[in-house]
Amino acid sequence: MIFLYITITALGLSLLIKKSVWNPLNTEFKWFYLVFVPFALELFVVLKDPGRFSGAITITAYLTLAIFCLMNWKIKGFFMISVGEFLNSFVVIVNMGKMPVSKRTLILAGLNPNMMDAKHVFMSSKTIFPFLSDVIPINFLNLHYACSVGDLFVYTGLFLLIYLNAQKNEGKKVEDLGNS
Repeated sequence: MIFLYITITALGLSLLIKKSVWNPLNTEFKWFYLVFVPFALELFVVLKDPGRFSGAITITAYLTLAIFCLMNWKIKGFFMISVGEFLNSFVVIVNMGKMPVSKRTLILAGLNPNMMDAKHVFMSSKTIFPFLSDVIPINFLNLHYACSVGDLFVYTGLFLLIYLNAQKNEGKKVEDLGNS
């Protein structure tokens, strides 16, 4: 849901300020098909809970996304997405394929701390790099979410990707563009 809010905000500002929106079909992504693999893997882990394999599947998803980010980091805004993805990948990998989350963060975000999916684990004294875990509560605009520092980089990068890649329309009409 947060991705939807960010996308709508970036598109709205692009229209308001640049009088244009970003067309992702005009962006030369490398290995674009890779972006779908992590989402399919994560969906599988959340919906099917493959037990002891969930950590390995989650790590595979993050590493696949890391490859996609490496291939595209030069696209405007993608550097921030890449930084966030690498921070999230790092904390998930060092914590055995699970993203640690604070119970206190879940409560502050308005989430049920008794509901846990297969890709998260409650923080404990054994959590490695807890400050990179899901420790930031978001609870506004009917949005209830626990996020990490890496997530904030990803959200900022998504906004910049959409906004910075929108071409500024200098008031030319569509038919004038063909005569330039």
